[in-house]
Amino acid sequence: MIGMRKYNNFYERRRILQSMYDGSIKIKETIRCTCAPLHESFLWGGDFFELASRKIGDGLLPEEAVNESAWEFCSLTAEDRSIIFRFAHGLSAADCKGQLSNLELFTTELEKALQVATNDLNTRGKLCVKGSILTAAAVVLLLI
Repeated sequence: MIGMRKYNNFYERRRILQSMYDGSIKIKETIRCTCAPLHESFLWGGDFFELASRKIGDGLLPEEAVNESAWEFCSLTAEDRSIIFRFAHGLSAADCKGQLSNLELFTTELEKALQVATNDLNTRGKLCVKGSILTAAAVVLLLI
Protein backbone atom coordinates (compact mmCIF):
# COMPACT_ATOMS: atom_id res chain seq x y z
CA MET A 1 0.00 0.00 0.00
CA ILE A 2 2.84 2.39 0.75
CA GLY A 3 4.34 1.81 -2.69
CA MET A 4 0.99 2.41 -4.38
CA ARG A 5 0.49 5.59 -2.36
CA LYS A 6 3.90 6.89 -3.48
CA TYR A 7 3.08 5.97 -7.08
CA ASN A 8 -0.21 7.85 -6.80
CA ASN A 9 1.66 10.92 -5.50
CA PHE A 10 3.99 10.82 -8.51
CA TYR A 11 1.01 10.33 -10.82
CA GLU A 12 -1.00 13.14 -9.21
CA ARG A 13 1.96 15.54 -9.42
CA ARG A 14 2.37 14.81 -13.11
CA ARG A 15 -1.39 15.20 -13.71
CA ILE A 16 -1.51 18.56 -11.93
CA LEU A 17 1.55 19.89 -13.74
CA GLN A 18 0.14 18.75 -17.10
CA SER A 19 -3.17 20.44 -16.30
CA MET A 20 -1.35 23.65 -15.30
CA TYR A 21 0.76 23.55 -18.47
CA ASP A 22 -2.30 23.09 -20.69
CA GLY A 23 -4.18 25.76 -18.76
CA SER A 24 -1.34 28.25 -19.03
CA ILE A 25 -1.35 27.84 -22.81
CA LYS A 26 -5.13 28.45 -22.90
CA ILE A 27 -4.77 31.49 -20.65
CA LYS A 28 -1.94 32.87 -22.77
CA GLU A 29 -4.10 32.61 -25.90
CA THR A 30 -7.09 34.16 -24.12
CA ILE A 31 -5.02 37.12 -22.97
CA ARG A 32 -3.34 37.44 -26.36
CA CYS A 33 -6.69 37.53 -28.21
CA THR A 34 -8.98 39.38 -25.81
CA CYS A 35 -6.85 40.93 -23.05
CA ALA A 36 -9.40 39.49 -20.61
CA PRO A 37 -8.97 40.05 -16.86
CA LEU A 38 -7.06 37.32 -15.02
CA HIS A 39 -10.00 35.85 -13.13
CA GLU A 40 -11.89 35.44 -16.41
CA SER A 41 -8.85 34.00 -18.16
CA PHE A 42 -8.31 31.52 -15.34
CA LEU A 43 -11.87 30.13 -15.55
CA TRP A 44 -11.17 27.45 -18.16
CA GLY A 45 -7.54 26.78 -17.28
CA GLY A 46 -7.95 23.51 -15.37
CA ASP A 47 -8.27 22.61 -11.70
CA PHE A 48 -5.50 24.83 -10.41
CA PHE A 49 -6.49 27.96 -12.29
CA GLU A 50 -10.21 27.47 -11.65
CA LEU A 51 -9.46 27.32 -7.93
CA ALA A 52 -7.39 30.50 -8.21
CA SER A 53 -10.22 32.15 -10.18
CA ARG A 54 -12.70 31.34 -7.41
CA LYS A 55 -10.32 32.81 -4.83
CA ILE A 56 -9.95 35.96 -6.93
CA GLY A 57 -13.75 36.14 -7.14
CA ASP A 58 -13.86 35.90 -3.34
CA GLY A 59 -11.77 39.06 -3.09
CA LEU A 60 -8.13 37.94 -3.04
CA LEU A 61 -5.51 39.57 -5.21
CA PRO A 62 -4.36 37.35 -8.12
CA GLU A 63 -0.94 36.83 -6.53
CA GLU A 64 -2.46 35.75 -3.20
CA ALA A 65 -5.02 33.52 -4.91
CA VAL A 66 -2.39 31.66 -6.94
CA ASN A 67 -0.09 31.30 -3.91
CA GLU A 68 -2.92 29.89 -1.78
CA SER A 69 -3.99 27.55 -4.57
CA ALA A 70 -0.46 26.13 -4.74
CA TRP A 71 -0.82 24.91 -1.14
CA GLU A 72 -4.10 23.13 -1.91
CA PHE A 73 -2.31 20.46 -3.97
CA CYS A 74 -0.20 18.42 -1.57
CA SER A 75 1.51 16.31 -4.25
CA LEU A 76 3.41 19.30 -5.64
CA THR A 77 7.05 19.53 -4.65
CA ALA A 78 8.87 22.55 -3.24
CA GLU A 79 10.38 23.19 -6.69
CA ASP A 80 6.91 23.14 -8.26
CA ARG A 81 5.63 25.61 -5.70
CA SER A 82 8.59 27.92 -6.24
CA ILE A 83 7.73 28.02 -9.97
CA ILE A 84 4.15 28.86 -9.07
CA PHE A 85 5.24 31.54 -6.57
CA ARG A 86 7.46 33.20 -9.19
CA PHE A 87 4.54 33.15 -11.61
CA ALA A 88 2.25 34.63 -8.95
CA HIS A 89 4.74 37.41 -8.27
CA GLY A 90 4.66 38.34 -11.96
CA LEU A 91 0.87 38.64 -11.98
CA SER A 92 1.19 42.21 -10.80
CA ALA A 93 2.08 43.26 -14.36
CA ALA A 94 -0.36 45.94 -15.41
CA ASP A 95 -0.52 45.38 -19.15
CA CYS A 96 -1.18 42.44 -21.46
CA LYS A 97 2.43 42.34 -22.66
CA GLY A 98 3.68 41.89 -19.12
CA GLN A 99 1.13 39.14 -18.44
CA LEU A 100 2.08 37.36 -21.66
CA SER A 101 5.80 37.44 -20.88
CA ASN A 102 5.09 36.16 -17.35
CA LEU A 103 2.97 33.33 -18.79
CA GLU A 104 5.67 32.51 -21.34
CA LEU A 105 8.26 32.14 -18.57
CA PHE A 106 5.82 30.11 -16.47
CA THR A 107 5.05 27.78 -19.39
CA THR A 108 8.75 27.21 -20.04
CA GLU A 109 9.44 26.40 -16.38
CA LEU A 110 6.38 24.16 -16.20
CA GLU A 111 7.53 22.25 -19.26
CA LYS A 112 10.83 21.43 -17.55
CA ALA A 113 9.05 20.45 -14.30
CA LEU A 114 6.66 18.28 -16.29
CA GLN A 115 9.56 16.41 -17.86
CA VAL A 116 11.04 15.77 -14.41
CA ALA A 117 7.65 14.62 -13.09
CA THR A 118 7.23 12.25 -16.03
CA ASN A 119 10.68 10.79 -15.46
CA ASP A 120 9.95 10.40 -11.74
CA LEU A 121 6.68 8.64 -12.51
CA ASN A 122 8.29 6.29 -15.01
CA THR A 123 11.28 5.41 -12.84
CA ARG A 124 10.67 6.03 -9.15
CA GLY A 125 6.92 5.42 -9.35
CA LYS A 126 7.31 2.04 -11.01
CA LEU A 127 10.09 1.17 -8.57
CA CYS A 128 7.76 1.91 -5.63
CA VAL A 129 5.05 -0.36 -7.05
CA LYS A 130 7.46 -3.18 -7.83
CA GLY A 131 9.15 -2.80 -4.46
CA SER A 132 5.85 -3.00 -2.62
CA ILE A 133 4.87 -6.12 -4.56
CA LEU A 134 8.20 -7.77 -3.79
CA THR A 135 7.96 -6.80 -0.13
CA ALA A 136 4.44 -8.22 0.09
CA ALA A 137 5.60 -11.45 -1.54
CA ALA A 138 8.52 -11.69 0.92
CA VAL A 139 6.17 -11.20 3.88
CA VAL A 140 3.85 -13.91 2.56
CA LEU A 141 6.80 -16.28 2.15
CA LEU A 142 7.96 -15.56 5.69
CA LEU A 143 4.49 -16.27 7.04
CA ILE A 144 4.36 -19.61 5.26
